[in-house]
Amino acid sequence: MELPKHAVSLKDAKRWISNWQERTDITGTEIKAHLIPPQDIADIFTDDPNVINLRGYNAINDNKEFKFLIVGVNILNEDMVDYDKGYYIYDMTTPCPSVCSMTRWWEEA
Repeated sequence: MELPKHAVSLKDAKRWISNWQERTDITGTEIKAHLIPPQDIADIFTDDPNVINLRGYNAINDNKEFKFLIVGVNILNEDMVDYDKGYYIYDMTTPCPSVCSMTRWWEEA
C-alpha cells in the first residue's frame, strides 16, 4: 500500500516511538523544538471533521534522528490511527537543532 505524503508506516512509527520512550541515555534536552509547516497540517487534517485535535509523539528513527510524529485525535480524545480508514501517523517536522530560531524569546525579560 502506498502511503500519502508525510505518512509513516505503522511498523516504523511504533518502532520510532519505542526508540524514544525506551531510551535511558537521553534527557530530552538534546532536542529543543520542531518546525511544523502549517500548510502540511492544513492539507492533512482540516478536511476531516472527526479530527478535533492533534497529538504529537517524540520519536527517534533508525538513523538516530529526532522526530515528532503527529496523529489526529477525535472527540473522545483518542488517537485516530487506522490505516485501513486513512488515518495515518505523519512525520512532517524538522527538529531543532538544525532549524532553530535565531531569537531566544523565552529568555527575554
